[in-house]
Amino acid sequence: MAETLIAKTVQAPPRRPARKRFGWLRVTLAFLPLVAILVVALFAPLIAPYDPVTTVAASRLPPSAAYLFGTDAVGMDVFSRTIFGARVAVQFGVIVALCSTIGGILIGTFIGLSESSRGVVGWIGRLLNQISDYLIAIPSIILGIVVVGIMGSSDFALIVAITLCLIQATIKLTRAEVLRVRREAYLEAAKLAGESPLRSALVHVVPNSIGPAMRNMPLVFGNCVIILASLGFIGVGVKAPTPEWGYMISSALSSLMLGRWWPAIFPAIFVALSVLAIAYSSRAIPQVWPYLAANVKKRFRTERNSRA
Repeated sequence: MAETLIAKTVQAPPRRPARKRFGWLRVTLAFLPLVAILVVALFAPLIAPYDPVTTVAASRLPPSAAYLFGTDAVGMDVFSRTIFGARVAVQFGVIVALCSTIGGILIGTFIGLSESSRGVVGWIGRLLNQISDYLIAIPSIILGIVVVGIMGSSDFALIVAITLCLIQATIKLTRAEVLRVRREAYLEAAKLAGESPLRSALVHVVPNSIGPAMRNMPLVFGNCVIILASLGFIGVGVKAPTPEWGYMISSALSSLMLGRWWPAIFPAIFVALSVLAIAYSSRAIPQVWPYLAANVKKRFRTERNSRA
């Protein structure tokens, strides 16, 4: 009887739920599509069998062992151009994502901290907020065409145009978080402790407000790929003969009308797969970000305590 009671009292430790045990594995697998795109872009010269801007065979050859995706209207290898198109998309996506995120965090923080103030600073904050409202209402393609038309057709103009299209969401996300953080009690404690507004903003407001903007960065990357391809399709994107997916689809429409589908279909498939892969990988950001943010805060506190 005593042994039975002891057996009932001593229970096995609870098993970890399968969801938690395999959480990091699922997060790692979620990032694999994005990593695959980056690998293709990084090693494009090793993957592509031909020069993407050189005529290598007769025009409009169908897919074969020598030319996996066939050739286009001028005899360039479609597979090589599609692979190098990934490099162009990743280059623009990374630059635009960084510019949109960093600029959006800075502008959104400034608006959130200053729009309720009096004087010139408050007027500037409210003006920037209104400009952001106006710009976010303009379709991305129209805004991109206007900016490229004003600045000229260049890579810099495209980066500025796409950044203006995508920075508005980051500004709004950061502003909303700053307005929430401003009501926290530790900001009042920091103010009573004698911290300057600039130090309070950099130490307390920004680190606690950038979470949504950082989680939105992969979506900015994916939207950049779509906008870049759209601008290239209508003829205001990357200059020819640079292998860019939108321009490749546009220039292959005549071949498509003749039944030669491969110069247009394969770049379109890569655009769709890239956007889907980025969207799928972005689902893992909310799971990783709290862990990364906690480690950054812990390291910052350790360094501050060691200096003190």
